[in-house]
Amino acid sequence: MNAELQRHLWLEFSAHRLIATPLLIALVALLVLVISDGGLAPVAMAAGYGFLGLVVLWGTHNAAESILEEVRARTWDTQRMSSIGPWAMTWGKLAGATSFTWYGGAMCLAVFVVAGVGRLEIAVLKTAAVMLAGSLLLHAMALNVALIGSRRAVAQRAPGGLLFFLFALVLLGPSIGLVTEAKGVLLWWGLQFPHIDFVLASLIVFAAWAVFGAYRSMCGELQSRTLPWALAAFLVFMALYLAGFFALGPKRTLGPLEAVLVCGLGVSVAAEYFLLFAERIGPMTLRRLLAHAERRHWRRALEDLPGWPIALAMALACATCMFLLPAGESAAPLAKIGGAGLGVALFALRDAALLHIFAFARQPRRVEAVTLLYLALLYWLIPALLEAMGAESVARIVRPNVFAEGATGAIAVIAAQAALATTIAAWRWRRNYH
Repeated sequence: MNAELQRHLWLEFSAHRLIATPLLIALVALLVLVISDGGLAPVAMAAGYGFLGLVVLWGTHNAAESILEEVRARTWDTQRMSSIGPWAMTWGKLAGATSFTWYGGAMCLAVFVVAGVGRLEIAVLKTAAVMLAGSLLLHAMALNVALIGSRRAVAQRAPGGLLFFLFALVLLGPSIGLVTEAKGVLLWWGLQFPHIDFVLASLIVFAAWAVFGAYRSMCGELQSRTLPWALAAFLVFMALYLAGFFALGPKRTLGPLEAVLVCGLGVSVAAEYFLLFAERIGPMTLRRLLAHAERRHWRRALEDLPGWPIALAMALACATCMFLLPAGESAAPLAKIGGAGLGVALFALRDAALLHIFAFARQPRRVEAVTLLYLALLYWLIPALLEAMGAESVARIVRPNVFAEGATGAIAVIAAQAALATTIAAWRWRRNYH
């Protein structure tokens, strides 16, 4: 048996828990049955909420704590040096740390299905499948982000498991409405799908991506070398997935090409900012990449390449296509949004360079916090002060409005800012570390 899974099973289960959990669930079901005068529909609803409380809330908390608690107890480094591979460690953590919540949740789900079929107005079996897929998605996301937090040493400063518990709680209300009100059909890429079927299929696919993402993050933690194709594939998938909601519909505002490029730009920029602040950023990363390049070890360079340059490259590619390649029926809309897209990508490039200016200091400290402070100044405080003083033209230089009509000048300004920030970062690197 997987050693990590076995360890968690020993920690999670005891004879008392094995016996008391089904008895407690049975007593709660009996109580609801008596209160509802023998109606089984309230029992099904209570069992559904019991599953959400156990698996969605408590399980998400435990999935995050499976990593964060190891970091706080200073045992994570020992586990990383063990012989357990990344995939075994990933599913051992996912299945083991949440095993008890799944034990109780499985019984709640069984009661929900048996008592709810034919008595609830929703598709009970499909709703149960949605609950299963959504829980796996949240668990894998919690594990993935906890792995990122372990690299940034946030586990010792914040109760990460509690944060994921609150995050799942915030999502719980809208998610229940999304499932219980999932009636009718949904249009995606011009095709009609039953709403509940589309939600279920989407959750299954995203859960698979989340588990795979947790595995790739675990590969990074265990020093298992991988090529960075997974991030690019996920960004392409997200662009195609989101574009389906905006293209080929009766009230479409974007054509297929426009929709894919706009969605690709949006998800790539979002991923770039997230990874920029989540990954290890510093001179040693660049020095390692340059050393591989000098020796022409291109595969090793790709294996050590952080994720944010990949996301930024895809954002720039989408923006360039939007700006240069309008064609056919969608030419006019692309001409309107192409400049804005290029401006957004250049903002992302400038902000990445700004962070590296502080990261390449001789003694870098609180790089992310300082970067966020300067971004707040550039995006909000300084332009607001200049506009209040009547210097709108200067404010537009500090924060160019790339979404305005005829934004060629704004694009030139943000391109100049990006070039200046990149030049300063390169100069600081050469002065302090080259």
